Amino acid sequence: MKLTKAEIYSLSSKQIFWILLSVVISTLPHIPRLPIWFPILLLMAVTIRWLTVRRRVRPLPGFVVAFMTVFLTLVIVYVHGIGLNRELSVTILAVMTVLKVLETWRKRDAWMVVTLCYFVILTRFFYSQDILLILYLLASVLVITHTLFVLQHNDDGKYFLKSEIKQTGSLMLAGIPLAALFFLFFPRLGSPIWGSPDFFGSGKTGISEEMSPGSISQLFSDDSTAFRVVFDSEIPEMSQLYWRGPVLWDFDGMTWSRNKKVSSVKRDLKKPNDLPIVHYEVELEPTGQKYLFALDYIVDFPSKADLKADSQLMTELDINQLRHYQASSVIQPFNSYETLSRADFERLLDLPTGYNSKTQQLVQTWKSSTKSPLELIQKILQWFAEDEFYYSYTPPLLQGDTVDQFLFETKSGFCEHYASAFTYMMRAAGVPARIVTGYQGGTVNEEYLQVKQSDAHAWSEVWIHGKGWMRVDPTAAVSPLRVERGSQALISENSRSWHDTEWYRKLGEKYDRVRHKWNKWIREYNALKQKALFQIIGFEKQDAKAIVIVLGSIMLATTVLVMLFLYLTRPKQKLSQYDKVLNQFIKLFAKDGLTKLNYQGVIEYSELIKKQYPQLKDEIDKFISLYIKLRFSKSPKKIQKADSQLQNYLKAIRQKMINVKKQVD
Repeated sequence: MKLTKAEIYSLSSKQIFWILLSVVISTLPHIPRLPIWFPILLLMAVTIRWLTVRRRVRPLPGFVVAFMTVFLTLVIVYVHGIGLNRELSVTILAVMTVLKVLETWRKRDAWMVVTLCYFVILTRFFYSQDILLILYLLASVLVITHTLFVLQHNDDGKYFLKSEIKQTGSLMLAGIPLAALFFLFFPRLGSPIWGSPDFFGSGKTGISEEMSPGSISQLFSDDSTAFRVVFDSEIPEMSQLYWRGPVLWDFDGMTWSRNKKVSSVKRDLKKPNDLPIVHYEVELEPTGQKYLFALDYIVDFPSKADLKADSQLMTELDINQLRHYQASSVIQPFNSYETLSRADFERLLDLPTGYNSKTQQLVQTWKSSTKSPLELIQKILQWFAEDEFYYSYTPPLLQGDTVDQFLFETKSGFCEHYASAFTYMMRAAGVPARIVTGYQGGTVNEEYLQVKQSDAHAWSEVWIHGKGWMRVDPTAAVSPLRVERGSQALISENSRSWHDTEWYRKLGEKYDRVRHKWNKWIREYNALKQKALFQIIGFEKQDAKAIVIVLGSIMLATTVLVMLFLYLTRPKQKLSQYDKVLNQFIKLFAKDGLTKLNYQGVIEYSELIKKQYPQLKDEIDKFISLYIKLRFSKSPKKIQKADSQLQNYLKAIRQKMINVKKQVD
């Protein structure tokens, strides 16, 4: 069906501008996750539609838009497949919204596009519920809602941006109480669909189950929060905070990886009587992996977690949403549950053949000159501390015999280099050893400890006969500051840009405190907390009847309060000068019983006065005629000049009325 010229230009340029702005602002947060061609499509659609309303180009033919719709849909389905798929759904919604812009000619089409923008902006919550994103989305909703106001105007010149934005803001503010009610009392699922790994896949990663040279050092500049910890008592010393993650057993010459066949331990762990136990709660950011981080050495852990024999704390499903859990640890060396079988013993000595011959020769020489594994450990650490080894977060790239290159050539490395080299040397000496990855230290942020990705760390564990596993951190021999004061001390020493400065870090800590509160009170409001709220207000059972009663009662009370607020704060109409003079005119004759009724116009009222005072006919006609001209005049300058003349007419009427009454008396 061919569009007429009137239909093509039925929407004004202002209306099209706000529609296009709504589309751009709603799809913008999705761009990093959408196909690489989406920004080009968005730019093309916005440009063509804007040039069309400005009469610079003709609209695209309908069959072209239809072809693009079918073609892009097939491309999206080919890439993402068919089924319950987040990426598929969001991509199709965003693309269809943009394509709809190319055929938005009537207000009906415009309303559909604006409605789609609400859904597009809503789907961003599938990926994140961060507080900065919430602020952006609120601003976006303000723009989209304002677009609805703009569509109600006929572009007749009576459009005022400031007043319309104010109305939009007032409308959103009025909706906040209702939104809060639904947030608090609307039934919540125990496991929301966006928390399902089958629906989302993995999230972002920090520490992984593999480690190679450079894999941890690349996290040194990442200041994002890995997790937060609230302790029941004082925060332990920084050097005692080893947050245990994946344990790496196997080495192929370049990469260390974990043993996936480690068995689980029983829950009734033996607790030492003579060592203090630290209790704490962890708020873990999404990782897309199964690891829960806890302090060495774990003695109590969450009921829905699994503790492996090598002290890896894991969950059954990937962590794709914020996770809270409690744990207890003994931060001093202690082992009560791990044993070492013959097969594990041999696996923890395994080294790939044909690699690092210099290192093996050195280890054999030192082994023959030392009496025990403990003495060998001290000799290696002393070598790291006294020789020209350097701790660097930008180490040179290693290939081939990575341990030999590091120990005898570069001598510059991050924690993974030292942990890898030390573990390799202990295995070469016939001592079972493995690498533990995780985090070390943290930043005290008022009432909690903030552990960042830049705190990522790797250390070694060696098996000492008769004592069990012993933690050895070779990084501490090279850079004691890293272990004693944490990674932030190194960042301060190596600051090279504005984002490494003290004020920027302080700002980041304040922002993280806000996020911590946001997570605690908003993101972590779940079905259990909702049930507790119902019990507080007197409902033991959270059934449908209780929900209806609570929501109905509070919604009614909120509606009454909102209406009362709007009535009390309604803007008072400001009278013009000529209306004030008219009121004086009405009061003058009201004293004689000639009261103006609400339904009466000024002309009808003046006729009533002239019947009782025919002597004032000429003066009243002049007054009413001038008032009507002022009332409907569009020239402010003329109104200002005529106001005084209207006042003079009223004085003349008052004076003549006095004279008329004297003559009657």
